[in-house]
Amino acid sequence: MHVVLVGPGALGSMLAVRLAPWLEGEGGTLSLLDHDRQRARCLTGEGITLYRNENRTTIHPVITTDPADISECEVVLLCVKSGDAAVALLQAAPLITKDTLIVGMQNGMAHLEALRQTRGIGVAAVSSTGATLTAPGQVMDGGAGVTRFGLLSQTPSPPKRLVKLASLFNQADLEAEVVPDILPRLWEKLFVNVAINALTAIHRRKNGQLLTSCSIRSSMKKAVSEAMEVARAREVEIFNDPIATAFAVCRRTRNNSSSMLQDVLKQRPTEIAAINGFIVDEGKQLGINTPVNAELVRKVRKIEQSWQAAV
Repeated sequence: MHVVLVGPGALGSMLAVRLAPWLEGEGGTLSLLDHDRQRARCLTGEGITLYRNENRTTIHPVITTDPADISECEVVLLCVKSGDAAVALLQAAPLITKDTLIVGMQNGMAHLEALRQTRGIGVAAVSSTGATLTAPGQVMDGGAGVTRFGLLSQTPSPPKRLVKLASLFNQADLEAEVVPDILPRLWEKLFVNVAINALTAIHRRKNGQLLTSCSIRSSMKKAVSEAMEVARAREVEIFNDPIATAFAVCRRTRNNSSSMLQDVLKQRPTEIAAINGFIVDEGKQLGINTPVNAELVRKVRKIEQSWQAAV
C-alpha cells in the first residue's frame, strides 16, 4: 500500500515515523507531500525524528513539493490545518483516483465539505493522539490516544482499504478503529477542542494549567454547554458528559501544549474559525446564542491581528 502524507507538521511527522517502518515491512511505501520547498529540502537531508519514551527514531522518506515525483496512491493522509485542507487537496489531486482514500485529520468541521467534493473516497478521522513539533522534522510524542475513521458517504460496509489502514495504525501501536457513523465522534472531539484550545492560547497555559483557575474552568463549562446546545439542535448523538470528558483530557494531557497554543506561540494562523467559530456560525443559523464562544473567537482574532500590526 502506498500512503502519501500531506503536511509534515506535528501530527503528520509523528504519524510518518510511526507508520513508515510497518508499511515498508509489508512492501508498502510512505511518501510526504509538502507545500514548502525549503522545508522539504531540509527534511530530505536530515529526515524526520520522533522522540518517544526516551527513544529516538529517524526516518528518511521521499519528501517533495511536486506530486509528479510520487506515483498514484491508495491513501492520502491529510494532516494540514483545517483552513489549508482545500488547497492541499488541489496540490495532491494528480495522485488521487476514484478509489483513493482521502483521510482528513483536521480539527473542527470546516474541512468536511472539501473531503466530500474530492475525486476519491472521503474519510474523516478523529484522533486523540498528541504530538508537539519542536523544530521542522523534530517531533515529541504526546502520549497514547485513539484514532477513529469513518466514511462521509453512506455505504453498507467500509472499503477493505480503510480496514487495512486501521490495521496498520494498530500494528504501529496507534490504537484505531473504523466506526459506522463518524459525525458524533467529530462532535465529541469538537467539544474537547472548544473547551481547551482557545483558552490555552489566550492564557498561554498548558492543558492541565487550565484547571487551576476557577474562572477558566467556568469558561470551559459555558463554552461546551453552548456547543452541546448547538449539537442537540442538529440532532447529533452526544456521548458521555462532554464537560467531564474535557476536564479528563486536560488532566491526562496536563503537560501538553494544545495545537492552538503552539500556533500562537509561533505566530501562525490558528484554527479558531473551525472550532469555536464553527459553534458561533452554527448558532447563528439555528437562532442559538453563543456569547462565550463568540468572545473566545474575538480574543484569539485579536491576538492574530496583533502580529499583523507588528509587521
